[in-house]
Amino acid sequence: MMHTVSTTLRFVARSPRMETRGRAFSTLNKKPITLLCSFRQAPLLSTRPPSLPPKPLPSKSNSNPNYRPSLWSHMFGKYLIVTNILGSGILLVIGDMVTQQLEYLAQNYPFDYHRSGQMLITGLILGPIQHLFYNLLDHILPESTHIVTLKKIFWDQLLMSPIYLFGFFYLTSLLEGRSFEESNDEIKEKFLYTWMMDCIIWPAVQYFNFRYLKSVYRVAFTNITNCLYIVLLSYIKHDMGKRHCHSKKSKK
Repeated sequence: MMHTVSTTLRFVARSPRMETRGRAFSTLNKKPITLLCSFRQAPLLSTRPPSLPPKPLPSKSNSNPNYRPSLWSHMFGKYLIVTNILGSGILLVIGDMVTQQLEYLAQNYPFDYHRSGQMLITGLILGPIQHLFYNLLDHILPESTHIVTLKKIFWDQLLMSPIYLFGFFYLTSLLEGRSFEESNDEIKEKFLYTWMMDCIIWPAVQYFNFRYLKSVYRVAFTNITNCLYIVLLSYIKHDMGKRHCHSKKSKK
């Protein structure tokens, strides 16, 4: 009888549907009754193949065969530098056109298309400089915390603002046919006043830009704001120049 129970237990223990707790099967012959109580039915063996690593989720462009990237995603993605360069030139022209319209209403000056062309060329040249500077600034200071934003404003006013103003006055003067000496004289006359005014206006604007906007919109926002600011710059560039020439002629 004992031999029969032991044989039965060995057969059951080898079955894939049973597992043991606690004691090893080597003690099966010594305490068959105790081990018999320790068996329980094991779960059925899985017939499914081993799990494979999860497939990567399809990207947005591949999930829909009819998906086409929007113009906006192209402008501020693959062709961001083109957007920044063209935007810089076009918005400078718009700002100058507004200035010329105000001059026409105030003093009946005729519209100067050559002057708007100069603004376009100036903006197209300054656009890549802005693009490279703000991308480098975001790369060096990637965070948008309050302290980092103040650091960005500091470097923007210390580096980008003087570079932009020097480039603006020099390029527009040279495109007007003036010599380097005349351009230097204009810089000496207008730069310090313009940069001090720039330090008053732009820090608040750039705080919003650096703190809350994505880096891809950095130059576009600056140029849109600059479209309003260029009204003042264009006035300083052209109307102050006319007054200066008029005062020299009157003295003579």
